[in-house]
Amino acid sequence: MYGNTEEELLTNAKKHGMEVHGYTEESWNEEVSKNLDHFRKLIKTS
Repeated sequence: MYGNTEEELLTNAKKHGMEVHGYTEESWNEEVSKNLDHFRKLIKTS
């Protein structure tokens, strides 16, 4: 996933999750709310 900001990155991840992994808007929001700190630790800058 790529993004210039955290928000853009999460938007791209959401789109991927919904298209490829079958997340719904509701299930994605639930997943992010439970694991946002974990996701933030995985973000790398280049």
